Amino acid sequence: MVGEPKMSGNELSTARIGKIGELAVMQDILKQGYHCYSPACDDAQVDLVLETGYSFKRIQVKTVSKLNKGTSVEVRMHKHRFKERVDILAIYFMPKDIIAYYPYNNELSISLALKVAGNNQEKGRDWFYKYELIPQITKE
Repeated sequence: MVGEPKMSGNELSTARIGKIGELAVMQDILKQGYHCYSPACDDAQVDLVLETGYSFKRIQVKTVSKLNKGTSVEVRMHKHRFKERVDILAIYFMPKDIIAYYPYNNELSISLALKVAGNNQEKGRDWFYKYELIPQITKE
């Protein structure tokens, strides 16, 4: 039948999920008042390019569809570590349609809390909501 989706949400390919995240991040960047560009070829480990007015920042988008241990979003960056190709890691949490813009510094993995842990531990937790805005960008 015409108009019916070809796939349900459970059947989305990883490529499709990744593109959904990239488009969500691009939309959010534009809403924040920045210019945003998408590379013509997807082989340079850069999903989007942000123009700040002073410089350009390379963004890697990671789309996450479930919480790690029910409380946090975790992203592994083994393919990108020490390659100097990522300035900002945009983490799109699809179930809540929210984005964190994390200034990437060659970490192997990033864990951002969305809920209080079962043991109520707060010390040492980095919160997702702390990164809702693009990191402060200054002239270089």
